[in-house]
Amino acid sequence: MPAPSRDQFFSGLFNARNRVRFAMDDAFRPLGITDATWRTLFYLEQTGSGCSQKQLAETMGIEGPSLVRLLDNLEARDLIERRQSDTDRRAKSVHLTRASKKLLVQLRDIAAQVRGSVLKHISDEDIAACLRVFNQILSATNTEGPHE
Repeated sequence: MPAPSRDQFFSGLFNARNRVRFAMDDAFRPLGITDATWRTLFYLEQTGSGCSQKQLAETMGIEGPSLVRLLDNLEARDLIERRQSDTDRRAKSVHLTRASKKLLVQLRDIAAQVRGSVLKHISDEDIAACLRVFNQILSATNTEGPHE
C-alpha cells in the first residue's frame, strides 16, 4: 500500500474537524445553541472570563466586526457581559454570566457524549500519536503566539 500523501493528511484533518463540529452542532441544536455560540462560550471558559475582545477574536480566528455582532447577540441572551478594561479605557473585556456558566455545564456533558461516541473505536495509542502530530503542527505554525 502506498504511503498516504500530505495532501490526504490535510484533507482528512479538515474533514474530521468539520464532522466533529457538525456532530456538536447537531447535539446542541435542541438547546438553541449555534456553532458560533458554543465555540465562543467554550473559548471564553478556556481563556478565562475577562479576556479582551481582541484576544477572543484572535483565539477564535475571526475578524473583530464579526466578533462584535456575535457578542451583541450573546449579550442580548444574557450569556456574556462586556466591561470596561481595567488597563485600557478603549478596550472591553468579555465575561461569562451566571446563565452561561449554567449552560456550559449542560454543553460540557453533551460534548463529552459526542466525544465518547466519536472516539469509542480509537485506541489510546492512536490518540497519543495524533496529539504528538497536532503539537508538532502547532509548534511549526506558532509564529505570533497560540492559535486555536
